[in-house]
Amino acid sequence: MRNSLVFAAAAGAAALLLAGCVTPGNADKTVEMQVGQTKHITAYRANSCGAPAPSFAAIEGRLPKSSVVKYSDGGLSSRVSRDCGKRVPTRAVNGTGVAPGTEGHMYQSGSVAIVVK
Repeated sequence: MRNSLVFAAAAGAAALLLAGCVTPGNADKTVEMQVGQTKHITAYRANSCGAPAPSFAAIEGRLPKSSVVKYSDGGLSSRVSRDCGKRVPTRAVNGTGVAPGTEGHMYQSGSVAIVVK
């Protein structure tokens, strides 16, 4: 069951990449904000399902580059992981709008469209 979920998630991600890009119309979630406003973007778990949440420094290099938001540490959180099949501890990632625009990115938890007005 877990392997089929992993395959389905990978197939979905591949389809988005082949389709061109993540947009507000096809993203798993869309986050809208004003320039200067900070909002939760996503959350990252450790590589192992049973491990504690990673530090922000440990995941910062894995975050996609953005010209519309500056990422920051959102603290400890949790989410249901498709790969782990249960709720796991995570590190929340916030974004502060720095320039108007729309971007779409793939994160560990799925696709997110970011709209900064």
